[in-house]
Amino acid sequence: MKAITLVLTAAALAAATPVSAGDAVAGKQKAALCVACHGNDSFGGIFYTLQLGGRNADKLTVKTNKYRTGKLLHPLMNLATIPLNDKDVEDIAAYYQSLGKPAFTSAYFQVKGDDDAFGLPPVTQSYINSK
Repeated sequence: MKAITLVLTAAALAAATPVSAGDAVAGKQKAALCVACHGNDSFGGIFYTLQLGGRNADKLTVKTNKYRTGKLLHPLMNLATIPLNDKDVEDIAAYYQSLGKPAFTSAYFQVKGDDDAFGLPPVTQSYINSK
């Protein structure tokens, strides 16, 4: 019985291990292009771009890979992600997660606990919340 419990516990811990194993230090350099739209340290940039600081690295990796493969369409994101490989995406995602969520935000942005709506303008966030 103890062996079964041990095996099940080990399996549960393995399943809980994050998918993304990126290098945040390397990700900071690789994210140089991202700053153009998402802002320095990704705490705000051009209006209507996501604030990436503090976002979950695994979710950010999945979403970025969808842009790379054309499963999500956005002209700038699709172009910006073309030169990235899997390791680049993991490193960039680890960097943004390491920044933590901003302590403040501009009047145009709301910060909610919902990671997918994090940093979106209120109008866009209301649209997402209605889905």
